[in-house]
Parts: sequence; structure tokens; C-alpha cells
Amino acid sequence: MKTKIINVLMVLCLISFTACSQNKPTKEVEVQTNAKQIKTEPHTYGGWYCPDNLNGFPPVDIQNWKNVPVVNGRMATKEETQNGTSLIFVDTKKYPNAKVLDIKLPKLANYYNEITRRNDLIIVIQAIHINNDSIVGFRYLNGGNGSARLNEIEFLSDNEIKNIPNSKFVTYSININSSQDNIWKVLTKKEYTAELQPIFDKNNLLNKDWREVSNVNFHYNNDKILTSQFARKLFGNFYIQNDYKNALYNEKFLLLENLVSKNTELKIVCGPFEDDYENQKNILIEWASKVKELSKL
Repeated sequence: MKTKIINVLMVLCLISFTACSQNKPTKEVEVQTNAKQIKTEPHTYGGWYCPDNLNGFPPVDIQNWKNVPVVNGRMATKEETQNGTSLIFVDTKKYPNAKVLDIKLPKLANYYNEITRRNDLIIVIQAIHINNDSIVGFRYLNGGNGSARLNEIEFLSDNEIKNIPNSKFVTYSININSSQDNIWKVLTKKEYTAELQPIFDKNNLLNKDWREVSNVNFHYNNDKILTSQFARKLFGNFYIQNDYKNALYNEKFLLLENLVSKNTELKIVCGPFEDDYENQKNILIEWASKVKELSKL
């Protein structure tokens, strides 16, 4: 996410939702759509990218994708677009011709994400037709949500789904009695690398210069090709996301500070992992505990 366009898209997303991580994925249709829009332009009632909405749409292990809540056969209510069931609220009084598409949901699909610069696996949870445009709302397996035009996604066949190996995401949260600014320093400043690296690199196998190309004091040895990375404070919350080509591996670190209690929640999502899930889970829990210890000094 180093390019200017990537940063702009992320900001637009956060403006649309006020703050993606606040579990408010409602997007109400208010603007007329131009039927002659170029395909690559965001549609006026969606086109958002909210990978940090880990409260509203937490990660989903691939073997559980069919169990996510959806609305079939009718438009979603405003409440359903706020509780993690759906995404886009359409005022049918303003748009009486809007309708749901005849697609049984949920469905797995591939979506080329221009921000992560790879084909991401998504769970489509909403499909509507409005003003000559067909739109889908979806959730990422690694957490968060987005939307796109129907012709921008490709549904997976039954055989393709069967060939996806079972895997899990490590999802872990820890409360730290410190400000997010202090925790951010521990997460990102190289001066803390030496104390954190032994947790995930016990045999000292990493190249000595690995930290020069990383934005966080954590590294998963099995990832190879980095497609996108992001580390910034947006609308009050620090957020790190790294996307890799191998197995669509992701790292997400989100800080949510309670300004009243002065405590901060560190939310971690990493994966997907297959056979090494338990090992990586233990590593990340130990790593998070060390981050907590260092942040309180």
C-alpha cells in the first residue's frame, strides 16, 4: 500500500464508514448511478475497502465459510447492515426498482484487489441490482469487508472449492494498559526488534537485514513474496497490514485505544495456516505478551 492511489482508496473507505473498525458497515444509497461508468471507477454506493473492520466482519476459516450470516430473497434492513449480516442498505422508497439478484448466498469468489495486488478469496454475502448496476457486498476471509460490481468477481465452482485446503487464521486480542502511541513504537521501531525476534525466530534463521524491508517487528518465515504493505494511523487507530502471494497469507495488527480507561486493545489476525496453525498461534500469543510487557515500560 505504498503508492498514492492505495492510500487514497484506504482513506476514502474510512471516510465512508467514519471508521471501518467501529463495526458500522452501513452504506445507504443516496446518489444516482451513471450507467455509462467505466468499469474501473468505484460505483457510487459502494466500492469501499475496509480490511480493518475486524469487529464487524472477523476472519472466517475456509471450512466455515458456508456458516456466515446472510440475507436471501429480499433487501437487507438497516439493522442487518449494522450487525454483520449484510453491507449495503437501499432505501426502497427512493429506489423502488432496486432488487436482489437471483443468487443463493453465501458464495465463494475470487476478486482481484488492486490494493493488495493479488486475487483475494472473498465470501459474497449480498447481491443487488440498482440503477442498471449489479453490485455485490462481500467479506474477506482474513477479516473486513468490501464491495464490487458483479462483473469484477468470479464465483468458484464446486470442484475449485473442494481443492482449497483446510486452514485457520490466528485471531488474538490482548488488552494493554498503555497508549496506542507507546504500543505502536514497540510494534514498529527497530530498537525493539532484538527483544521480539527470538520469539518467532528461535533458531536465528532470518537474514540479518530482514527488518530493513518490514514495517513491523514480526515475521513469518514461510511467507516469501510481499505484494502490499501498509502501516499508518487513520482516523484515530493505528493499523498494519501486510499481504503476501503465498497461500494468500496476511498479517493484520490493529490498535483500538479507549480514551477513558487509557487501555488499548491489540487485535491480531494472521494466516491462513495449515499444519503449523497451533505453533504459529503459540508464537503470536507469546509475541503479543512481550509487546505488552515492552509497551508498559
